[in-house]
Amino acid sequence: MHASAVDREALVVGMALVPGFVSRNRSFRLFEDPDVRRARRRAAVLRGIVRQLTGAHGSVESVSVVHGPDLVELRYDVPGLRVHRHASLTELELACVRYLAARACAPGLHATAEDRVAIEAALRRLSAGLRLSEIEARTT
Repeated sequence: MHASAVDREALVVGMALVPGFVSRNRSFRLFEDPDVRRARRRAAVLRGIVRQLTGAHGSVESVSVVHGPDLVELRYDVPGLRVHRHASLTELELACVRYLAARACAPGLHATAEDRVAIEAALRRLSAGLRLSEIEARTT
């Protein structure tokens, strides 16, 4: 199984939504792929953004989303840490952040019906590309 068979952006979403989605111990070959490692790191970035938005590091102010031609920039301030953060995200990554932030009751971002549709479509692409039953069979 190589990441080329998997939609990498969908893998980021799956790993962000469910951090233990694919066990590294049970699917070690999958984690040897550089694209999967990058997806795992990107998912961790998205979860970190959500942690900050929920106030885990202090109150968050000035949350804004700026749409560019290819990417979306999420901007916010964490005054307690004297941090102004900006993250360049794809539309799907932003949908994932909004969904996770809403689920965690973070102020400032709200998931839309379109976000949910995009996330569900990504998860369908992911399940088709991963063929998890084949991975499980090879590791047992």
